[in-house]
Amino acid sequence: MPLAPPDSAALTQRGLLLRGVLSTAALPAPLREALRSLDPTWLDYPQLIVFGHAGPLLWRALRVAVPDLAATSDPVDAFSLDAVRAHLEGELGVTRWTALYPGSQPVPLQELGALLGWHHPSPLRVGINATFGTWFAYRAAVVADSRLPLTELPTEPAASPCASCVEKPCLGACLGGALTTGTLALDRCVSFRALADSPCARRCPAREACPVAPAQRYDDEQIRYHYDVSLRMIRGGAR
Repeated sequence: MPLAPPDSAALTQRGLLLRGVLSTAALPAPLREALRSLDPTWLDYPQLIVFGHAGPLLWRALRVAVPDLAATSDPVDAFSLDAVRAHLEGELGVTRWTALYPGSQPVPLQELGALLGWHHPSPLRVGINATFGTWFAYRAAVVADSRLPLTELPTEPAASPCASCVEKPCLGACLGGALTTGTLALDRCVSFRALADSPCARRCPAREACPVAPAQRYDDEQIRYHYDVSLRMIRGGAR
């Protein structure tokens, strides 16, 4: 599943190890209609390309390139789009492309990830796969006037790694009791994280307890960064 360095130095050196290439004309009807409802001009492009980071490499490259994260409002998004631009324009010579995500529209990233075989459901309500566990994320989606080889799609959906996990240590590791039913109770999770001095404010012990692909775990600094961003949203929405 991961890109090999010969596929794109611009992507792999920045930790964007996942690239899925889809034909816009051959998308399943529900996805085509979802995109059409957001912006019908997106379907004028021949290809839709989804990019994801996996493991800790993107963060390490970002910290070298951007020592001061406060210098921009969305350093991860900006860094990711710079990598995509270098790949499309610099490596492939693509002159016409449009970024769907990051953006203001609710692009169906999880549905696209499931189509590509990257994304399986987990009790934590984040995607999981056998290669990277929960330590991956969608960083960009674009439509482009490109001619890349299409990604071979799975003929049958692969089972989630959670299906064969007998002990499910994530369930018992949730300090806020948000996994007692076997799937995340989002309101309980959010309420517990918002408490003063919550042990889950800047990390998720349940996610860290997952036994799938522990070597791909993000660095502590990256985990704190992402959880700080989400915590600001939680506490801001509670006002």
